[in-house]
Amino acid sequence: MPNLTVNNANFYYELHGTGHPLILIAGYTCDHQLWTPLINDLSKRYQVFIFDNRAVGQTKDDEKILSAELMAEDVMALAAKLDLKKPHIVGQSMGGTIAQVIASQYPDQIGKLGILTSSAKWRRAMLDGLKSILVMREKDIDFDIIFNSLLPWCFGEKFLQDKENIAAFKSLTLSNPYLQSVQDQARQFEVLETFDGRSYLKQIRTPTLIVHGIEDVITLLHESEMMAEHIQDSRLVKVDCAHCIVVEAPRQLSQLLIDFLD
Repeated sequence: MPNLTVNNANFYYELHGTGHPLILIAGYTCDHQLWTPLINDLSKRYQVFIFDNRAVGQTKDDEKILSAELMAEDVMALAAKLDLKKPHIVGQSMGGTIAQVIASQYPDQIGKLGILTSSAKWRRAMLDGLKSILVMREKDIDFDIIFNSLLPWCFGEKFLQDKENIAAFKSLTLSNPYLQSVQDQARQFEVLETFDGRSYLKQIRTPTLIVHGIEDVITLLHESEMMAEHIQDSRLVKVDCAHCIVVEAPRQLSQLLIDFLD
């Protein structure tokens, strides 16, 4: 499997399809497999680059303190190494915060920007809630308890009422041979806890699509509206799902991205 070393880290990555480069940045605790539901549709039109961030999946780094700014540098270093010219950038959740940094700091090096179920400043209530999940892992609480505690944070009513969906998602989680360590989860949590991208928003000039899940309790509507208000060339779209939009509404999301990026 392909790996690439930049910024003192060895990144696992995959390239799918041909066309204009499209970089997809996964969120907190998620590796490249997050994007599997979208790859078939998107790779028919774009050269899709997916990868494992620092502190997750198969990527290995020097275990330094993480920040959205460092992870933005990683993305652009990877793009340069692979000669991905003017890539479109799409990030979900924590990936959306990284995408905001990229768009504000590297405006001439990217194409369009997609921010999915994300925020420019994570709320204290949300951080405290997610911290409780991390603390359960640190105290070695049973996986089923942690999994069941996390579900209502991530998914909407339709998904939660479908036992087959839940069982499939649980099986997929358990079958991942590269489960994130507790230490690396804590490192990624610091990215959310320390990020404040509100000053970046007015620096973003690239056309931007902001997607909000109307049942999302991790990022609330006013957070997406605030980003849309401050990013000059932006459009806000609401989708009938919760935070895990890639899992809950993959076909709708794929079409939204294609319509916007083309």
